[in-house]
Amino acid sequence: MILWWMAVAAFCPAQDLPEAQAALSTSQAQPPVSGVLDSAGFFNRNPEALQRISDRIQKLDHDHGYKIYLVIEPVLLTSSAPELAAALRQAWVPDGNGMVVVFESDSRKVGVGRDLTSNPINHKNSLQVPSNQVNAILERAMAGVDPQLGPEPYLEALIGRMGDEVDAYFHHLSVQPPAERSVKLGLLIIGGLALLGLVAIALGGFVRFSSMAGTQRFRFPVVDRPERLGAPCGASVTARRFAPPRAGS
Repeated sequence: MILWWMAVAAFCPAQDLPEAQAALSTSQAQPPVSGVLDSAGFFNRNPEALQRISDRIQKLDHDHGYKIYLVIEPVLLTSSAPELAAALRQAWVPDGNGMVVVFESDSRKVGVGRDLTSNPINHKNSLQVPSNQVNAILERAMAGVDPQLGPEPYLEALIGRMGDEVDAYFHHLSVQPPAERSVKLGLLIIGGLALLGLVAIALGGFVRFSSMAGTQRFRFPVVDRPERLGAPCGASVTARRFAPPRAGS
């Protein structure tokens, strides 16, 4: 049940976003430098886990310029976790290259704010993660975390898995060939296939010609005979006689 609520909250589109943005508190006006906003002291009993989460978030920003923020609220009265996450994402990551994770500790609901409109074709910055890839990263991250974990281990595992997925995306991006090379390779493949087709056609014609050249032809010889009985090459007539049947036979 907890996993179901988390999944619904994470992928549910935010409603009443202007109202949620207007309701941001003073502490939420600026993004936290550490990457984690825990105003209620949820991690007071486990500061080591809080530090590990902060280190992972800052390393991700340092390595790729991709930002992930974690906000922990005890209870949300005027908005939901997805609404607050969407509002904070627009306030903290206006360029869209990042996500904001909001965790409501009372209900254990998770909301994730991310850009839903980015298009890789229109990106001026090649390091910008398009929205379809962000959705895939988030789906794999949430599917790879055990929902039976406690809240603190779950959040640490979720942020860690999200960071791993973002790392994997940028690593895959770095090893991909340039677009020009891909176009040239595609044209080379098409040209090679066309050349193979022409060779096959030429080879088939040569085989047919060879088979026709080796065929033996037989013709009837010309016979110089006068026409007889309507036959242009002559004819022969044979007469047969039969004796009448004998009596008593």
